Amino acid sequence: MLLPLILAAMSPSVSVRSIIHEMVDFDRLAYALPYTHAQASSYDRRSNPGPNSDPFANGDAGQFVRIEPQTGRTEYVLADLKGPGLVDRLWSATPCGLLRFYFDGEPTPRFQADMRALLTGGVTPFVAPFGYTASQGTDLYFPFPYAKSLKITVDDSTKEKPTGLYYHVGYRTYRNGTSVETFDPRTVSDASAEMANAAAKLVEDPKPSGRARRANFKVRSGASATLFALNGTGIVREFQVKVQLPSPAAQKSMAWTDPRCDHNVLRQSLLKIEVDGQPCVATPLGDFFGSAPGLNPYRTIAASMTPDGTMTFRLPMPYSHSIVARVENTGPNDVSLTAQAIDDTSPVSEFPPYRLHAQWTAERGHSRPIKDMNLLTVKGEGNWVGVNLAVANPSGAWWGEGDEKVYVDGESFPSTFGTGTEDFFGYAWSSPDKFQKPYHAQSRVDGPGVLGHSSIVRWELFDPIPFTTSLKFDLERWHWTDVITTYGRTAYWYAPANSTPPAPIDRSLLLPEEIGPIRVAGAIEGESLKIVKRTGGATEIQGGFAELSNGSQLWWRDPNVGDKLILNVPVSRAGTYKVVAKTGNAQDYGIFQIRVNGVNCGTHDFYIPGLEWKPLSLGTLTLPAGYVTMEVTCLGHNPAAAPSNMFGLDYLLLTSVPEK
Repeated sequence: MLLPLILAAMSPSVSVRSIIHEMVDFDRLAYALPYTHAQASSYDRRSNPGPNSDPFANGDAGQFVRIEPQTGRTEYVLADLKGPGLVDRLWSATPCGLLRFYFDGEPTPRFQADMRALLTGGVTPFVAPFGYTASQGTDLYFPFPYAKSLKITVDDSTKEKPTGLYYHVGYRTYRNGTSVETFDPRTVSDASAEMANAAAKLVEDPKPSGRARRANFKVRSGASATLFALNGTGIVREFQVKVQLPSPAAQKSMAWTDPRCDHNVLRQSLLKIEVDGQPCVATPLGDFFGSAPGLNPYRTIAASMTPDGTMTFRLPMPYSHSIVARVENTGPNDVSLTAQAIDDTSPVSEFPPYRLHAQWTAERGHSRPIKDMNLLTVKGEGNWVGVNLAVANPSGAWWGEGDEKVYVDGESFPSTFGTGTEDFFGYAWSSPDKFQKPYHAQSRVDGPGVLGHSSIVRWELFDPIPFTTSLKFDLERWHWTDVITTYGRTAYWYAPANSTPPAPIDRSLLLPEEIGPIRVAGAIEGESLKIVKRTGGATEIQGGFAELSNGSQLWWRDPNVGDKLILNVPVSRAGTYKVVAKTGNAQDYGIFQIRVNGVNCGTHDFYIPGLEWKPLSLGTLTLPAGYVTMEVTCLGHNPAAAPSNMFGLDYLLLTSVPEK
C-alpha cells in the first residue's frame, strides 16, 4: 500500500496532461489507486432509502440534483461534485440542450457545449475516439479535473426538454490534499501530444514487448493441458489462444448440440489460471476473452476475437514467483489449439501488489419476480475493471431494463446506481445493433430484435472502481416479461493473489440452450399457406420481428380496392372450430373483408398508429377435413392510414369445439 502513496506524492499535479495517458496505460490498475469512484445519474429517486422505497423503480429519466431558474432559461443540475476530483465519463441516451461546467464555485461556466455535439464527438478536441455514438448511446471519455468542485448543468434551450434526459456522470474523488489543476478549455491544447498518443493507442492493437512463448496443444476429452507455466517475476502482457474450429459455413449445417460448434467448444473448455500459487481465474475459455457463446468477432482495447478463431487478452497479468494457465476439456471431443503468452520480465522499482482476477458465474430461471443478481462480491482491497454478459433470451421483449448497483466498502446505498443494463454498457434503447469501441462492444445479437443470444462487454479501465475493504456489484434482473432467461457473466478485477478466489463453475450451465423464434403450438403458419390466387399487389414472407410465431408472416402489400388474396388452409379432421387469426396492425395496413370456407367472417380495419400483431376472432365454423379457403378482399384503408393497404397474417389457430 505504500508505493501508491509515494507515487502520488511524487507525481505532478493531477491535470488533463498528466491523466490522459491513463486511458491506455493499464499497469496502474494493479496498484491501490488514490481516489474513490462513483456515478451521478438520472436513476429513479423512488429507489432512495425510505419507508416507501422501490428498489426496482424504473422512471430513470428527468431526475436531477435540483433545478435552478436562471435569467431567460432553466438549468437542470446533473451533478454537484466536491473536489479534489475528476470527471472521466459522460453518457446519455437522449442528449439535449446546452451543457455547462461550473468549476470551483465560479459563477459562470468555464466550459459549455451543445450536449449532443459534445457526446457524439462533434466538439474539438473531444472527437472520436473520445466522444462518439454507440448503438444509439452517446459516450465521452475524457478527464475534466477540478480542484474544489464541479457543477454540471443542462438547460432547456432546445425543443428536446431535459425532462426526458437519461444521463451518467462518472467521477473520481481524490484524497484531501491532492493537487489538482482545474480544467481550462484555453489550455487543453497543451496536452495535444498526449491526447494524440492516447487516441492512436485506443484504436490500434498494442505491440507488447517481451518474450513470446508459443505452443500447440491437443486437449483430449476429459483431460487438461498447461498452456504456459512461468516462474520468477514478470508480467504477462498478452495472452492469445487460437482454437481450431469448423468454418462458419460448415457450422451452419450443424445441429446446435453438435460438440464441434464453436459455442460448445469454447464454453466447455475451461480456463484456470493460478498466480503465485493462488487461483485467480476460473472461466469458460471464450467468456474470458470477452464474448460468448461462441466466437463473435470484435475488438476492444483489452480483448478481441477474430473470425479465424484467434482470441487475444491484453490486460497485464503480474506475478511475483509463478503463473500457470491450464485449460480443461469437459466436452466429448478433443480440442486443438495454439496458445501464446508474451512475458515481460523487465525489472520495476516496486512490483505491483495486485493480480488479475476473473470469475464466471451464471444464472438461469424465471425473470419474475424482479431481483438483483450478483456479478461479484469480494472482501479486501482491489480495483473493479470490467464485465461481460452473455444473455439467452427466449422472448422478443427487452431483457436488460435492470440498473447496475455498486456498493463500495460496505455502503448501505450504492454510490454507483445506473439507469438500465444497455446504459451501463454504453449504448441505448435496447438496440440490437452490434458495435465495437475501445472500452465496450456488443459482439452478438441473434435477433430478430433482442431474441436469442446477446453478448456485451464493458471495460472500466479509465474509470475503474477502487475498493479498500469490500465490493458488491449487483445488476437488476429486470425483463419486460416473465420468461426463463440465462445470464452468464465474467467479472474482472485486480486484488492481492490471496484474496477471494473465483467461484467454482456451475457445469450444468456450460451448454447454452438453443433459442430461436418461438412457434406457437398448433399454429398454421401464414407463411406456410399455399396461395391459390392473388389478383393484385405483391406477397412475400416477411421476417425480422421477434413477436411473430416462427419468426415470419405472410405479407400482402399494395393491393388495390377489390383485389383478392385466396389461401388454402389445411384442416386435419372435420369438426367445429373456433378460428383465430394473428394479424398485423400498423399505420400502413388496410381494411379487408375475410371469408373462410365461403363464410363471411367480417370486415376488419388493421390501422393503428404503431405496430402490433393481434389475435382476431373469425368466429366458430364447421369445417370439412382437407383444405378450405381463406379469402381476403381489399376494401381500402382508414383515412388516417398511409395508402399501402397492407395485410399481414402471422398464423391461424383452429381450436376444436367439443360436440354437446
